[in-house]
Amino acid sequence: MKIALMTNNYKPVTGGVPISVERLADALRKLGHEVVIFAPTYREQQEEEGIFRYKTCLNHFVGGIVLPNSFDREIDRVFQEEHFDIIHVHHPVLIGNTAIHLAHKHRIPIVFTYHTRYEKYLSYYTGGIFDFEWLMKSYLRLFLKQCDFVFAPTKGIEEYLLKDCDVPPEKAGVLPTGLNEDSFQATSDQSHAIREHYQAENIPLLLTVSRMAKEKNLFFLLEAISQTKHLYQKPFRVLFVGDGPDKQKLEKKSSMLGLQDTVIFTGNISNQEIAPYYKAADGFVFASKTETQGIVIAEAFAGETPVIAVRASGVEDLVQDGETGYLTEEDTLHFASRLTNFLNYPDLRQKMAANAYQAGLCFREEAVAQETIRRYNEVIAAVERPNEEGKHAKSISYSYS
Repeated sequence: MKIALMTNNYKPVTGGVPISVERLADALRKLGHEVVIFAPTYREQQEEEGIFRYKTCLNHFVGGIVLPNSFDREIDRVFQEEHFDIIHVHHPVLIGNTAIHLAHKHRIPIVFTYHTRYEKYLSYYTGGIFDFEWLMKSYLRLFLKQCDFVFAPTKGIEEYLLKDCDVPPEKAGVLPTGLNEDSFQATSDQSHAIREHYQAENIPLLLTVSRMAKEKNLFFLLEAISQTKHLYQKPFRVLFVGDGPDKQKLEKKSSMLGLQDTVIFTGNISNQEIAPYYKAADGFVFASKTETQGIVIAEAFAGETPVIAVRASGVEDLVQDGETGYLTEEDTLHFASRLTNFLNYPDLRQKMAANAYQAGLCFREEAVAQETIRRYNEVIAAVERPNEEGKHAKSISYSYS
């Protein structure tokens, strides 16, 4: 099968969607399928086979990402030459509009993965002065009608798409981001070296992995860690892994809170090197409310790392409160209280770590890729099935200019 994966952002950007697209492409290729990723151009990008880089309008846009030029005519040229069997798009705007146009023009089935709670994301960048809930739901309803199938990363997000976005039940299904085998294979020696490097051999080590951006709720997390330090009254370390537009502001906030000896900003760590960090950590802390899944939570589970997270859509589908970690309210004292309880009971941490690892096994990439192909085949068969007039069942009326 020849598959087009289309995205508004990709490597070298760090984030959930780039990771999800890369892992899906790798897993599908391992099953013998041909995959082309359509992604924007970046100044720092590395050339890789199987990636078509379309043009970029702005190199610095909202949240430090680029503004892609989804009208690049070279995209259509590639589609005329390649004869794809299916389009899998990962954003409902920009490249999403282009994907709908190409599906209509070339009569190719199209599926979509809903990765981001856009209304929450936009609220962070506008200071909450406008309610985007109604606007985004209205737009999504129009966009999703043009898709032949919609993937949700979790059951809770699938219910949101069915209830609030009017997606028919037969056109929606759950498909999480898969984890490659490296996620499960970090060694004790690797994790010990990390703990030694950060002088945490004999004290609890916590971890968060995130883009350093406003929508990830990291300022809240720093406040909660500050209160935890006051409650716990013993040394511990927290690694903030990642980069982004708010990194310097977060470092300044950490210093203002007196967390210089507690919080360490490591910068970016590549996907190929991140697994030992999860393995090294006693717990993973997470405060984002804009996730549909939270890939990092599954990665933490694979590293036998329990998760302490703010209760939010997507997250609460993964973390079993009291079993694989703790879910908290978006209240710094409540978060700090539960985190302090977690730190105070090593036996509880070990029990949760075993449960977390078992939960992580459900995300192995080969199983996810096989389920993806099964869904692709169902969609292709349904679209190509002739109706009573002998025409294709698919009909797309989306206008593109």
